[in-house]
Amino acid sequence: MSAPVLRLEPRDATRADGAWRVRWRVTNVGSDHVRLLAVRAPHSRFRADPTDLNALVTESVSVEQTLRIEGAPGEDIDNAFVIFVVMHDKETWRVLFRVRVHLGQDGTPAPVVEAMSTHRIGFSEV
Repeated sequence: MSAPVLRLEPRDATRADGAWRVRWRVTNVGSDHVRLLAVRAPHSRFRADPTDLNALVTESVSVEQTLRIEGAPGEDIDNAFVIFVVMHDKETWRVLFRVRVHLGQDGTPAPVVEAMSTHRIGFSEV
């Protein structure tokens, strides 16, 4: 069994009721389909509650997240994560994207994906 291989790219960010709506493009780099089950962002300064998705990724899909972002214009938020729960080859995985978020002069977030890792859920009996 192989881990899912996904790529995450920020598309745009718009203000939404005191928060930011970030649109991502999720691309399946692997050969097997991947179903996105949920997404969340747990960082205290780049935060989104879990959102159910149920989106099949054969090539790529668009995913929106509403995020609460705390920081001053021009500041960087390091070590934030966007975490997807996915189904791949009848197994559930967490796909973690580590992002650095630069806040523009008007506060607009510009996330940059720095790394991706995968972890199978339930692989340990402990």
